[in-house]
Amino acid sequence: MVKNILVFVPNSLHLNKTGYLEGVRNESDECAAYYITNDAPLKEKSNNVVGYLSNDVTRVKRDSRTLHIDNATSKITLINYSNPNVVRIVYDFKAFRDCDELNPEVQYGVHFKFLSCNVRKRRRVSDENGRKSLAFRLLLFFNVLLEGLVTVFNKTKPLWGYSATVTHFRDNLESYKWFIEQLLKEKRLTPKSGNLLFSKIFDLVLGVLLLRFFLEHEDFIVRFIENVRENIIHNFRDLLIYLMGSPIGLKLNYAFNKSLGTFFFYHISLWRVFLITMQPFLKEYFRFLVLPAVFGFSYQIAMLSDLISIATFHVYCIYVYAARLIYFQLKGLLSLWRLFIGRKYNPLRTRVDSYQYSQHQLFIGTLGFTVLLFLLPTTAMYYAVFVTFRLVILIVEEILTKIRYVLQCLPIYVFILFLASSPHMAGPICLKSKKSKDGIPTFEAHLKMLPLLKSIKTFAPEVANPAPSLSLGKIFTGVLL
Repeated sequence: MVKNILVFVPNSLHLNKTGYLEGVRNESDECAAYYITNDAPLKEKSNNVVGYLSNDVTRVKRDSRTLHIDNATSKITLINYSNPNVVRIVYDFKAFRDCDELNPEVQYGVHFKFLSCNVRKRRRVSDENGRKSLAFRLLLFFNVLLEGLVTVFNKTKPLWGYSATVTHFRDNLESYKWFIEQLLKEKRLTPKSGNLLFSKIFDLVLGVLLLRFFLEHEDFIVRFIENVRENIIHNFRDLLIYLMGSPIGLKLNYAFNKSLGTFFFYHISLWRVFLITMQPFLKEYFRFLVLPAVFGFSYQIAMLSDLISIATFHVYCIYVYAARLIYFQLKGLLSLWRLFIGRKYNPLRTRVDSYQYSQHQLFIGTLGFTVLLFLLPTTAMYYAVFVTFRLVILIVEEILTKIRYVLQCLPIYVFILFLASSPHMAGPICLKSKKSKDGIPTFEAHLKMLPLLKSIKTFAPEVANPAPSLSLGKIFTGVLL
């Protein structure tokens, strides 16, 4: 039976040398493949030898199926095979060695995936001296240290979960830990880890420049914060006064409307007193408050998000009051509505059962239903206004969070590699037929570059992508944090 033999030969094979060919042999019933994974012949035989490179085929031992390449004519001779059909594939050794990972969306075939895996596997293998180097030990130490810090932050999340600055600091620890693990694994800077490194550098430089601006215009920024605070509180007071009247011609319950408006008005005044009390501390310790910004522009965005949360805390409180109030009113109306149709909720069996109500129960239920129904428009008005404000604030904070995430994975390094036509950007394989002097069918295999947009998507660093905090299902429960 004639057997098909595929021989994968590096295009940079050192034909001027003599020695053993390092690689892998994969054989099946109908086909066999020889993958030469090193372009430099070995002087001594090892376990990963698949053939020999020399100008004398008679020197090769014939006790096993092996491969011989003539370093003068590049002729391939297969030992212990009877009339094989040989196909030679000359592949771009540097591209297959330096590529990080073949694009999973492209159909490369079993042989090229196996070849790429073994070539990259050989690249990652390091000797014992490299593992015991000082740099390797330092990376291991920092990796253990970061892992411990991340564990501490995860266990204490209830204490800092609502702070964007602390959350961003914890996410940065995660990204640094991932970066060190990539260096320990690959022993070099991959496009993913390079993206993270260059993004951090860009973030740091931009943050330092803005921090310098903040320190030079400290008085202006403090006054700006004061003006924004007063404008927000003044506008909310005017809004409450408007809602306590007859907004857009609505006829609301006067007593209930005035009570709610007065309560919310008092809450805003109380929050204003707190902010005025904290104002001297802001002026005194402004330099310490902006100190985290030295770590990058993303920290400044996180601090801005926290500042927005603090400045609009009264909006959140009023939203919670209105949301819980309308929630209980709707629950009460639903329960009393069952009274009219002779139904009652059974908490023991978690179902609604039939029930015979007395006249007194029907009278009290009707009275309660009427009161809740006529008070509902007033509550709904306050709820609609302040849930809108709360959603706007959450959308702004969500945008700031996404900006922080984008700053962590800017494709700067990938763009540089793309401009330099680096083999790291592995794309589809291009096969070209090539004439050979020995009559063996020969093909050249090259890796094309990925398009820029696909490269950005493929080599995005694995940093923490924050989950969206908006959940419409929580609006009516007052826990839209």
